[in-house]
Amino acid sequence: MTIDPTLIKVTDDYLPEEEFEKLCNYFLGNECYWYYCGNYSGGYPQMEHVFHNETLGPQRYAYTNTIADGISVLAPILETFNIACLVRIRAICNWRTDTSTMEQRGWHVDVPFDCTTAIYYLHDSDGKTLFKDDDNEPYDCETKANRLVEFPSSYQHSTTPFTTPDRRVLINFNYITPNPQESVFVQHNLIPQHPMK
Repeated sequence: MTIDPTLIKVTDDYLPEEEFEKLCNYFLGNECYWYYCGNYSGGYPQMEHVFHNETLGPQRYAYTNTIADGISVLAPILETFNIACLVRIRAICNWRTDTSTMEQRGWHVDVPFDCTTAIYYLHDSDGKTLFKDDDNEPYDCETKANRLVEFPSSYQHSTTPFTTPDRRVLINFNYITPNPQESVFVQHNLIPQHPMK
């Protein structure tokens, strides 16, 4: 797939400094708990904290898609999005291991249907997010503190190895935006059918 770089929207200094510091304290401090997901491709371990998942949430909280307490910490970001339906929110923490064996992760998409993907970076890192562009050189986005990158979920993306810092922490959002061509009314948690089901 040939990508349109104009659909990859990068915004620096996304949140006011005070809100950014609160997020950093939560995710980079000792408030956020993490679940080990194994060594994904690339040779470095991944941990996640899933806040919201359309299909898994009701297993923990009946009649809701929320998985984790503390989702309110994300309100400063969520309030800036034009959301018709949340699909998934997860914080991701990758740990640096042996830099001689780390490699680019495999190309992937987060969800199997059209929506918007957003990545919010909590700190600087020399690891980059790459976007596959047919046979052309991949389009890349540097990991920079308080940067948000939004793109169509159909864009295959990946991560490059990193040497600094010891971990790379980001927040990944997948959501559906309202269709301006239709009259759309979505009341959260009352969606009759979702594409992931």
